[in-house]
Amino acid sequence: MTQIMILIVLTLLFSTETFPQLPVHTDSLYIFIKSNSIHRTSVDWQKTDSAFQNCVKSATSPDDTMNCFVRVLEALNDVHSQIWLNNKVYGNYPRFDDTSLAILTPLTKKSEQMTNVISCYELPDSIPLIRVPSFILSDFSQVGHFAKALYDSIIYYGSKKVRGFIIDLRLNGGGNLYPMLSGLSPLFGNCIVGYETDPFGQIIRKWEIKDGNFIIGGYKTTDLPPADMSFLEKIPVAVITGPVTISSGSLTAVAFKGRENTVFIGEPTADGYTTSNGFFQFTPSLFLNFATTYVADRNLTIYKSAVDPDIFIYTGDDFENLSHDFKIRKAAEWILSR
Repeated sequence: MTQIMILIVLTLLFSTETFPQLPVHTDSLYIFIKSNSIHRTSVDWQKTDSAFQNCVKSATSPDDTMNCFVRVLEALNDVHSQIWLNNKVYGNYPRFDDTSLAILTPLTKKSEQMTNVISCYELPDSIPLIRVPSFILSDFSQVGHFAKALYDSIIYYGSKKVRGFIIDLRLNGGGNLYPMLSGLSPLFGNCIVGYETDPFGQIIRKWEIKDGNFIIGGYKTTDLPPADMSFLEKIPVAVITGPVTISSGSLTAVAFKGRENTVFIGEPTADGYTTSNGFFQFTPSLFLNFATTYVADRNLTIYKSAVDPDIFIYTGDDFENLSHDFKIRKAAEWILSR
């Protein structure tokens, strides 16, 4: 009886829920975030615990409660994770001044317009440009479809004895990573292209390309046929990035880091999106897209915030008149110099 009373007292002491607001207990979700966030070592948890408990106690609606979790994401400085409740998305979204918004808004709109659209251009001097977009897929069967479309584009131009490739990730706002890396696999060959690590730098899982397919933690993501294009593994590649290169777009850039005969041109990728996120479903109406690991390149350099270019060129984008695009011109110049 004494043990039961002690348990009741402890439950009342540590419970932060004052009435049923969510389909799970708020403590369950909070403990999950606290235990699994890749940023968990950067937080004063005593302060954050207290602030969260006070916030939940004053909440009068599910929306209020979810905003308490947004404050936790703010404390973690986590802009990449999202929480869905009843089809509404909650997150710690970055804020920008008017000058930055004037640059980012048209780029973001252009990125959204080009979702799932792979664009290929043959520039002068036998240099193909492949624009890899966001892949927002409605079902898993589309992974193979888009991977093959991108893969076939690389094979097509590779068979024409080109001077090198420009891989344009500026309008890649993320989505499904699998078709991106499987589709670009001829430029990698069979090799490790990255890792995921915990906050202490310990490897959690490995990324590799094998026979034309991206394998993550031992899981083969696609089933593309191998192609005898090994000469593409060392062909010059210029990767262009920018401020709306986000999430899987940033991770695709990381996969090229350490590749021989490769240069990065443009602007840093969006800050805070170089984490690997997992999908966690608590109930049919509550789930998380949650940042649990950092991403490291093949040489185990960890990217905790963004991917920087080797050659910085700010603005100068022209997605319609490619010959006027400063970054494309520099990329072509670099390839011709190899």
